[in-house]
Amino acid sequence: MAKFRLKMATQLGEKIAAEFGFDAFPIRPHEIAAKKDICVKAKPSDVKGISGAIIFAGDEVTIVYSTEYENRGFENFSLSHELGHYFLPDHPEEILKAGGQHFSKGDFTQNTSIELEADHFASGLLMPGHLAHALLSDAPVGLEGILKLAGAAECSCTAAAIRAAECAAYPIAIIVSSGEDIAYSFLSESFKNLGKLTFLRKGMRLPDTHTLRFNVDRNNVLSARCHTAETTLTEWFDCPRSLALDEEIVGLGTYGYTLTVLSSDFLSEQPSEEDDEDAELERSWTPRFAYGR
Repeated sequence: MAKFRLKMATQLGEKIAAEFGFDAFPIRPHEIAAKKDICVKAKPSDVKGISGAIIFAGDEVTIVYSTEYENRGFENFSLSHELGHYFLPDHPEEILKAGGQHFSKGDFTQNTSIELEADHFASGLLMPGHLAHALLSDAPVGLEGILKLAGAAECSCTAAAIRAAECAAYPIAIIVSSGEDIAYSFLSESFKNLGKLTFLRKGMRLPDTHTLRFNVDRNNVLSARCHTAETTLTEWFDCPRSLALDEEIVGLGTYGYTLTVLSSDFLSEQPSEEDDEDAELERSWTPRFAYGR
């Protein structure tokens, strides 16, 4: 049921974008709010710890969004997250039962159902599937493609990374970490099919080799400069299949999180678990860029 509700939330976000006439990037959440007569305000700079809020008072609706990071993509996602609480079934009723005010920490950092649904609504609103598919089909595999999607959609890098894991035709894994611990991860369906993978749960430690690479280049990572290395499926997922992967690491600015992207130009659509030798990989695996899910 949880997966179904999240999928429906994403689809509703896509539907709202289409209903308000958006058929190309970027989708403008401010315009959607204005057309619904929703008052939108920037959060006071001295209020810390929340990404946004929605307030129902009689017939009036007010949305407050965060500007403390001075990041337009994060601001758009925060506003879209609050629009999710406005449009999603049952959300207004639940918020009214709680007093009419709801405060959020968006961008996929919260595990409550109401927050995750609003995050997925925001993802669908800002990055409708057909637009994300088309853009990623022509973009480089991995972090560069994610950044291109974030730029075109004017949304946060984290949200674009997760949307890429949902929409990209090639295998890709997204890991968001805090310090040396995993905060959450998203794997594309094709990545899950690469082998018998250990699920990366919240609170698990990052692989020792990853932590070592991170510490060696900590200044570059934390300054949002990309650090690239080589890794394997075994190193991350305790999988018997030692498959080479590109590991791209970037700091998420002042959020205190780090994004790791695992992908490869040389992964095929349906790789075989038995083909584990480099020579066989080079013969049988070809780059896949076009959407064919």
